[in-house]
Amino acid sequence: MNLVIDIGNSSVKTGCFRNRELVASSAEADFTPQKAAELIRRFHVRKCILSTVREKNEPLMEFLRNNIPYLIDLSHTTPVPFRNLYHTPEWLGKDRIAAAAGAFSTFPGSDVLIIDLGTAITFDILTSGGEYTGGNISPGLVTRFRALHTFTSRLPLLEKDESSPDPGTDTRSAIITGVQKGILYEIEGYIHHYSEKYSDLMVILTGGDADFFADKLKKPIFVIPNLVLNGLNFILDYNALRN
Repeated sequence: MNLVIDIGNSSVKTGCFRNRELVASSAEADFTPQKAAELIRRFHVRKCILSTVREKNEPLMEFLRNNIPYLIDLSHTTPVPFRNLYHTPEWLGKDRIAAAAGAFSTFPGSDVLIIDLGTAITFDILTSGGEYTGGNISPGLVTRFRALHTFTSRLPLLEKDESSPDPGTDTRSAIITGVQKGILYEIEGYIHHYSEKYSDLMVILTGGDADFFADKLKKPIFVIPNLVLNGLNFILDYNALRN
C-alpha cells in the first residue's frame, strides 16, 4: 500500500492507495508521527510520498524514514513523468507539480487546463505532448474576502453565499457577489483563452472550492477533488518503478 501526505497551507490531506485506487483519505489541521504510525499499521504501508508547502517537520520525516521502506520527499528534483518547462522549478509549488501529474495520469495525451481553487487559485497547462508549460496564480475565495476586510477600515469579513443577489443590493451582497462573480468570470476567461489555443482542451477543477463553482460554469469541466493526492501517488509509483 502507498501512503500519500499532502501538507498544504491550511490543512494536511492524506490518502492510502492500493495501486491507483484511493481506499482511505482524510483532511486534518496537522499530521503527527502517531497518526502516521496508525496508518502504517492499518494499511501495511510500504511506500510513501510527502509533499509540503510548510517548513519541514523533521520529527515526522525521521519517523517516516525509519518506518517505511521506500520514501520520497517531493522536491523540484524528483523525477516526474512529464517535462517541466517552468523557468524557476525550485519555486514551483509542489501541489502544482502533483496536480499536473494527476492530470497526466487521468488524461494522457490531452491538453489540460488545471484549475485548483484553494487558498490561492492556480491555472496550469499540461500539453498533449507531456509538457508542463506553467500557469498563473491569483487569490482564492476566502483570501479575497479576508483581503477586503483586512485592508479596509469598514468592510466586514464575509463568506460565500449561493443566494447573494446580482447585482448586490447592499454592502454585504455587493462584496459576496463581487468576489464570487469575479472568480467565476476569471475562470471562464481562462477557459475561453486556452480553448482558443488548444481545440480539444480538457478542464479539471480541483481544490476546496471546486464544487462551489463547478455548476456555475458554462463549459463542460471535470471535478476531481483528489487530483493532487492522485498525482502524488502517480509520482510515487513512477519513481518506484524506475528504481
